[in-house]
Amino acid sequence: MIGRRRVVRSRRGGVELRIPAEERALLASLLGEIGHLLDGVPEGASAVDPLLARLFPVAYARDADAERSYEEVVRAELAGHHREVLAVLARTSEATHLSDADADAWLGALNDLRLVLGTALEVTEQPRDVAPDDPELGRWVSYTYLSYLQGELVEAMSGSLPPPAPGADEGVPDDPWGEPPGGLRWDGTDRPGVT
Repeated sequence: MIGRRRVVRSRRGGVELRIPAEERALLASLLGEIGHLLDGVPEGASAVDPLLARLFPVAYARDADAERSYEEVVRAELAGHHREVLAVLARTSEATHLSDADADAWLGALNDLRLVLGTALEVTEQPRDVAPDDPELGRWVSYTYLSYLQGELVEAMSGSLPPPAPGADEGVPDDPWGEPPGGLRWDGTDRPGVT
């Protein structure tokens, strides 16, 4: 994958895609797998395939009633958004140029594909060595490729952002959120090692 860039900023706006045919075929294959899973998410459903859990994050881990109400309000909207960005990726999978709007949809779709694949592989923050004979090697290669392509897309899209104003970052802490209260993670569950 190292070498020629797959995504570059276009002078006419948007981005140019230089993705080889075999990589486009990989994206199409992954789209089919994820799209099929999303088709199984009916409106208002409280349970989704465990592989989709990262696409539908828990808002109220400690309050089942509040979580149910939240799901009733946002589940269909979230599922619709995920289907929409995946549809844009499918529709433009052979394109050599993407508008800014389509590039933004690609970014969301690549993220969705990575989240589902990462859930299947049980990806954590700890690096993992994958042996050449690992039965999941193909999925690991796909996950790494999606990460690489997403990174290139972010870099290309950031070229359209205006430069920050002089001094804009002065006084901003490295982590503006600080430590989570009571040792809780973003999803409201305890961090490991915190009681």
